[in-house]
Amino acid sequence: MLKRLYNSWHIADPGERSADKLITSLDGEIIHIIHHLRISSFYHRTQLAGEIDFLVLTRLGLMVIEVKGGEIGYGERTDGTTGYFKLAGGRTKEAMADPFIQADGNADAIQKYLMEKGLRNIFVGKMVCFPDCDFARKGISIDYLWHRGCGMNLSPMILRMLEDQIGKFREDRRRLGRARAIDWKELEEEEIIRLCEELTPRFDPDLYRSLVKLNLAESDRRRREGLAILKGLDGNRRIMIQGPPGSGKSTYAADLIRRLTCDEGKTGLYICWNELLAEEMKQKLSDPELEISPERIKVKLYFDLACELGEKSGDKSLIPSNEVIKKGELRQCVKGAVSKAGRRADMERHDFVIVDEAQDIFDKGIDLMLKALLKGNNPIENGSWFIFYDDSQDYPDGKGLSLYIRTRDMFRNHAASYMLTSSLRVNTGHGIDEFVQDAASGSIDPGKDYGKDVAISGWKDSVEAIRMVKTALVREKGLGGTENENCIVLFTADLLRERSEIRALLEQDEGFELLTPENYSVKSARIRYTTMLKAKGLERDVVVLVSSPLTDRRNQFQVFIGASRARGKVVLLIHQ
Repeated sequence: MLKRLYNSWHIADPGERSADKLITSLDGEIIHIIHHLRISSFYHRTQLAGEIDFLVLTRLGLMVIEVKGGEIGYGERTDGTTGYFKLAGGRTKEAMADPFIQADGNADAIQKYLMEKGLRNIFVGKMVCFPDCDFARKGISIDYLWHRGCGMNLSPMILRMLEDQIGKFREDRRRLGRARAIDWKELEEEEIIRLCEELTPRFDPDLYRSLVKLNLAESDRRRREGLAILKGLDGNRRIMIQGPPGSGKSTYAADLIRRLTCDEGKTGLYICWNELLAEEMKQKLSDPELEISPERIKVKLYFDLACELGEKSGDKSLIPSNEVIKKGELRQCVKGAVSKAGRRADMERHDFVIVDEAQDIFDKGIDLMLKALLKGNNPIENGSWFIFYDDSQDYPDGKGLSLYIRTRDMFRNHAASYMLTSSLRVNTGHGIDEFVQDAASGSIDPGKDYGKDVAISGWKDSVEAIRMVKTALVREKGLGGTENENCIVLFTADLLRERSEIRALLEQDEGFELLTPENYSVKSARIRYTTMLKAKGLERDVVVLVSSPLTDRRNQFQVFIGASRARGKVVLLIHQ
């Protein structure tokens, strides 16, 4: 009897899917399998935390299986080092961790846990599986490897290796003069079931939060350090702060608002382009611990400000529309409105203005807008303003790029500048950072191994895409106990256009709900979704990305924006 304590459909890694198919039932044998078993750092001797690809429980004992899919080799790698490698696109020999060391460490951790529980007579074996290739490492005999050319199916090989390893262990003890060998017992079905119940809650309580909590603690420390550094800029009335996704720009902006409004009694305006980011900032500023008076700070979308200014001008042609944005003519509207209404006596002006994610609006007239919204004469040169931006999160070209650079550099000439160089999400031990970097440079390789915290698969039609989204979410939530509010599904903009098939399917499915400013702070049993571009400034533990083909550079850019929202896991589904 074979029992899987997981759904095979939910396995994202291609190599692990291959191995899963190879583990089949055997006559008269009771076999239970656990997939992706998390190991606490308390039991793991070498790592912050370990993860077992498959743990197979049999009558002979437990078998830890480390799986490496694809074509595996040993020798000189592309980076010049020697060791195990995976052949990637273009036959690049990409370095990988020694799977045998990983299997040893994970087996030792399980054995340590069992012995602590008084279960000293249960054997834990180890095995490495290369399901997709033949493997021969000359000169060294590896006695616990299964590969495609072994000549024996995987399931009987598991039992064969357990028998061999138990025998070798006993022989080693006798050779060393240890009279009493451990009497490894065979397990009954009830004992196997109890072991599954014992192991699963302990080793798999929350697949991602364990690391996320550590990351968040480190993030808080870095934020405090960063805030202390930024306070050194307090004497400057105009500051430009540049930083990558997750570097804490919005957090710094909130702290700046608190100091300017609470400590100095000033009134101000927070501006951004993205409506979800605006809602996120409203939530931050409403925190009772900050003690910020809502009368002293307003949060506004840049487009809404442009519309208000156009209305005050008295010229309806200067009230922008979505069509104006598409044509790249928003700056012209703002310029005309400022000329006609910018210095009206009834225009509300502020002591300071904060512009967040300014890369979205450098080319849309923000310099002109500040002249109308700030108190005093020559506000660009003499006023109080603070700009947070990231050049990597915008892709203007042609005329837009020239205007973008000119406006950004003009602000720089009148401000103190500071660069945040690292993300505060601190995805330690994750492949997320590497994946985000590849996305930023437009070099995502779907065949590359980014680690277990990045899963990449393909979809062929809209129905399959939605099915794969559900499968991914069931898996991630089931493993980590992740709440809906800590998951989000992000699409490239083209996939959520009106009348798109995917959008229609999502709207018909009661399990999904479009994330909007209106429901942003409301808990829901549904999974929220939006576009990758609209997710700027947000953070979630699990992020599922659904993308059009990555041959379009703009799609890779959007994936970069979406992936940089993730704290614990990225699942990328690409249209094939």
